[in-house]
Amino acid sequence: MTKNVYVIEDNEKNMKLFRAILKLIPDLEIFEETRGDLGLELIKSGEPDLIILDIQLPEMSGIEICEELRKIEKFKSTPIIAVTSFAMKGDKERILSAGFNEYISKPIKVKEFRELVNSYI
Repeated sequence: MTKNVYVIEDNEKNMKLFRAILKLIPDLEIFEETRGDLGLELIKSGEPDLIILDIQLPEMSGIEICEELRKIEKFKSTPIIAVTSFAMKGDKERILSAGFNEYISKPIKVKEFRELVNSYI
């Protein structure tokens, strides 16, 4: 059964890396967007099994997207992973308290990222 993964990331190099890793996982369909506001609309119109959000996005942050999604019944239990360059003391706690299931700091470790995605799908 195919699983739907939504990736909202504005950096093309990071998106290429995510795409390359995710394509190694069988039966995954990848949906992508680079702007926060458009990403939120894409997610709301779809059926995600997993959402991967950058925190710093144009137009709307990953935190704002996550908070909006958690208000919608359909997305209350959808796994959402934050991927961010915010790695200062307190950032992880602040991000997780917004409703994310997991937090990965950039630059990502390929094996760790793949294992995390596999654990949710």
